[in-house]
Amino acid sequence: MKNVLRSVLIASLSFSLHSIADNFDASTNAVGHVAGGLITPANQLVTPAGILVELPGMRPQALALSPDGKILVTAGLTHELVVLDPATGKISQHVAFPSDKAQEKAAISAEILSPDGNAQLSFTGLAFSPDGSRIYLSNVNGDIKVFGVGRDKKISPLFSMALPPAKAPDRDEEIPTGIAVSADGKKIYVALNLSNRLAELDAATGKVLRLWDAGVAPFDAVLCKNKIYVSNWGVAGPTPAAQPARRDRARSSAWTRAASPAKARSW
Repeated sequence: MKNVLRSVLIASLSFSLHSIADNFDASTNAVGHVAGGLITPANQLVTPAGILVELPGMRPQALALSPDGKILVTAGLTHELVVLDPATGKISQHVAFPSDKAQEKAAISAEILSPDGNAQLSFTGLAFSPDGSRIYLSNVNGDIKVFGVGRDKKISPLFSMALPPAKAPDRDEEIPTGIAVSADGKKIYVALNLSNRLAELDAATGKVLRLWDAGVAPFDAVLCKNKIYVSNWGVAGPTPAAQPARRDRARSSAWTRAASPAKARSW
């Protein structure tokens, strides 16, 4: 009896799968960009409402638009900052990341002798200064890359800002993520994803001015008047006992806390 039932179930399942296959609108179209849009693996045609700009191999993870709306920058898995015209989508520059040893405050040639070929945009972290003269990028390898924007809208690598070590069990370098810039452009605030902190840096020198505990795995930061809002991947506040287990943290819905930059205090 069991063998008979098993045969019936197998036959029924086979019939169901054949029915699904017969009703599925399959094709031999290649997945990816086609005339009129994109074909997904599920055989769906996606048609962007605006201009589609292909960035092969990049996997762009963040975008930043200049305050005057004339420059769009992005970065991802490649070791460069890509500059686009937001009106046309045309790529105007590929800018190498400044060396992790570079501390120059004046613009360096795009053909710098020692670009940081290992640097890469972190999970997020790309921002213009309010006056549009600087771009800050979080490097997953533990520093902040700084770029200058000239009057001709050309972007040049400037220098790198070192961050305090995270001193995590398996990694010493920090993983910076979200960046917020003060209204006067003199300070930047960086979420330190690995050490569960928020850092305040001098925008001109990169000197670390203050540090706050910021929950588990801080991801992004937004500055509004005298408060900084930080979103966290984790679900609980940091404790000494939780720090060694940082690699096993829960990544769940973000929650937000706020700190006042007017006071040096923990929160």
